Amino acid sequence: MARWPIYTTAPEIAKVVERLRRPWHQTYMVMFSSYLGGFITDPALWSVPPDDHMVHRGDGVFEAFKIVNGRIYCLDAHLARLKASAAAIDLTLPPEFEQIVDIVGEAFFLGQASDVLVRVNVSRGPGSFTVNPYEAQRAELYVTTTLLRRPSDYVYAQGVKAWTAPFPAQTAFAHIKSFNYLPQVLAKKAALDQGADYVISFDENDLLTEGATENALVVTQDQELLAPSYERVLKGVTLGRVLAHAQDLVKDGRLKWAGLRDISRQKIEKEAQELFLTASTFDVLAVTNWNGQPVGDGKVGPIVQELTRRLNDEIHSDNPFTLNLLS
Repeated sequence: MARWPIYTTAPEIAKVVERLRRPWHQTYMVMFSSYLGGFITDPALWSVPPDDHMVHRGDGVFEAFKIVNGRIYCLDAHLARLKASAAAIDLTLPPEFEQIVDIVGEAFFLGQASDVLVRVNVSRGPGSFTVNPYEAQRAELYVTTTLLRRPSDYVYAQGVKAWTAPFPAQTAFAHIKSFNYLPQVLAKKAALDQGADYVISFDENDLLTEGATENALVVTQDQELLAPSYERVLKGVTLGRVLAHAQDLVKDGRLKWAGLRDISRQKIEKEAQELFLTASTFDVLAVTNWNGQPVGDGKVGPIVQELTRRLNDEIHSDNPFTLNLLS
């Protein structure tokens, strides 16, 4: 019978911290925990109680946004969506959330990196291992910062491969950014197993939904830019900025129309000139190969290139959509 160490005190745990370090900790920087009441700069000490309902039931909501060259991109939109997600599951935000901007700013300066991915997690909190949300004592706030990892220039220039999820997307709670991501995990795994980079899902009516953590859009041969209706997908923050810039392309005559619409798989197969994904981490990525077949001419299209340029300019300048922590 195996004999394992028994730890009963904090000093005993402290002795094993060094062997808790992992290679991926190199990209981890700072964690704020309302449960512990402060910041933790050693990733080996990051922790969440196992009885936190976020951990054992997925009961909580989150947001992820980036800081580029000291500028937080679309902070207000991300926080508004987090509040809406919390309200949708009747989750009261903890009092620490009132200082969220200060917490993010402090974590950024403690991490000493200019390009950061910030993840804001709000959990139902610890208290029992049941599904009863009323047994959680109070909501908790966990904020983490990690180095922002973006695709290489080669990936942006060549595009990515995508594969269709092998099962219909679950859309009932698509508007809530919760921790329940098991369907997305399995869909992503299926795509990776096929040698693809990303997954694209459809609902039970064969209408386009989204990727595992990305929104999906189409540019048709008639020069219409289409995104799925918000009834069946998460309303992406980057997607919102893409659609705003797309309206400018309509005014310029580079697109005939841009907006939300039901998009069938058949329409994509027959009419897609460009297929692309949007997300906070990478902004815009062209899908140049879908299910083993080229999309359009198999190259990154002009609309994706223009949207990428416009977003990049917006992210790197002072404007209403960025909060400059360095000013």
